[in-house]
Amino acid sequence: MDRTFHLFCLILSSSTFAQSGPVFHWRLDETSGNTAYATAGSSNGTLVGSVLWDANGGHHQGAARFDGVDDRIVLGSCDLTSGGQEISLSLWVKPDFVTGMERTLIAKTSGPQAGDHVWSIAFINATALRFRLRTGGTVTELSAPPSSLFGGAWYHIVATYDGSQMRLYVNASLMGSTPKTGSVDYAPQAPASIAATSTGAQAFSGWIDDVRIYDRALPDAEILDLLFETITTTVPETTVSLKNGSLHCTTDWQRMEIMDAMGRSLASYTRTTNTVDLPPLSAGIYLVCLQGHGTRTTTRLMVP
Repeated sequence: MDRTFHLFCLILSSSTFAQSGPVFHWRLDETSGNTAYATAGSSNGTLVGSVLWDANGGHHQGAARFDGVDDRIVLGSCDLTSGGQEISLSLWVKPDFVTGMERTLIAKTSGPQAGDHVWSIAFINATALRFRLRTGGTVTELSAPPSSLFGGAWYHIVATYDGSQMRLYVNASLMGSTPKTGSVDYAPQAPASIAATSTGAQAFSGWIDDVRIYDRALPDAEILDLLFETITTTVPETTVSLKNGSLHCTTDWQRMEIMDAMGRSLASYTRTTNTVDLPPLSAGIYLVCLQGHGTRTTTRLMVP
């Protein structure tokens, strides 16, 4: 029986949510220089080591490329002065590989010990994630299960704290939560950094894109919108139809990638026609990423 599903690109605008946007935001779309400019907040980042700008290699246009030795972007203190009871960290990452070594994605820490971390997200135990948060001088750790992430794929990672719970998301899927109370510690002496600690320890190898810090806990619906946010501000309506195992897409595209809900690639295609034959797909939600003419659009495909 024919199965047809229509999917529409979601574009997050200032009117989508009445709540405030990020207090710090680094798009990481630069093409040269040693500065990562903040489009929200005043903490421009300084590139340290041999960080490269990959103008076309990001999830949202460009991205920063890190070698896993000592590359990092130092951001300044990035303390939250507008509250402190809530925080969210959001970023896109594409690891070259995942190993047993700890690899920092973003951190605000004054030293290497667990108690030095005000907040951080890192790869641990090869394929797991850890979110650390310090309130009232006490650090709490929340880890995602092993085998959550793999090398060579883009992942949208969000960590939130709402004053009572820490939560960790991968591609808008809740990976874990744990109770936590208190205000996020104010620590201007602890610098924030991307892809390693500010001293270069626990360095990450791969790409990082579109880093955001909020002074509130993002709700599930907003996290989902961030996952499916496109890099363009005006996109033609995208209709994807699945019929008898073939996928038909009406929008213009050059490359298509089919991924599972965790962002792991299942198949990729170069356009010859608007229709491609898919591998057998079990019931569930899949991601369809379309690239072409400087755009990248991700939509959902539900197979019943």
